[in-house]
Amino acid sequence: MVEGAAGMGNLRDCPALRAEAATSVAEVVERLREIRDGAEQASAGCGIAQFSELYLTITQSIAEHIRAGSFFADDAYLGRLDVAFGNRYFDALRAWATGGRAPRSWELLFEAPNNGEITALQLAGAGVNAHINFDLAVATVDTGREMGDAELAGRWDDYARINDVFAQNMDALLNRFLEDRAAAGEDPEPLSARGRLMTRIVAAARQFAWEDAEVLWALPRRSEAWESKERHMDAVASLIGRGVLVDLPG
Repeated sequence: MVEGAAGMGNLRDCPALRAEAATSVAEVVERLREIRDGAEQASAGCGIAQFSELYLTITQSIAEHIRAGSFFADDAYLGRLDVAFGNRYFDALRAWATGGRAPRSWELLFEAPNNGEITALQLAGAGVNAHINFDLAVATVDTGREMGDAELAGRWDDYARINDVFAQNMDALLNRFLEDRAAAGEDPEPLSARGRLMTRIVAAARQFAWEDAEVLWALPRRSEAWESKERHMDAVASLIGRGVLVDLPG
């Protein structure tokens, strides 16, 4: 994650990265804040800090929509999905921080060089890629089964809405980065091109994750077929993640 083994060791030692699973949306928000702050203190601008900042903003938006009670069709479902989704990220962080085996798509972000060559937008985008392409389908199926759903299709509208929140915050993040770059007298166009790529990746990933969830819905949770599907999703997310983190000129 950072230049030098000592720096990476310090990052792995952050207590927030090692914490157990969250049990409520409020706990997800607080955990993301702790992860962001701890990672930033250990390695300013690192991938974990950049993605956690974006994810915190998204989760706060979701929590506000749930409290308002007029955005989602089933607020209880969204609350449980938010927790299941967040815990996938926390599980990956815990595995990595304690020396276990984290999904490769997440390791790409956790171990991305923090040398200024990869932009904050790319780091945040790599996290979004792993979380949607690898985690979202599993969280969606697990939550639907936990809620006793007979089929997956009935959750599509709320599924689409939560992903719209992701897209909206990615757009806001891009605009902020472009404004900062322009204010510094730098050419914003290369970053804008990257941002457009990230937006396309998120839009495609949202649909692909739903299709993956449809496949997983028919499989027993601990079966070899399920595990094989997860390995395939991790491989695809890893391939995309490597592309997101390429050091492009400008």
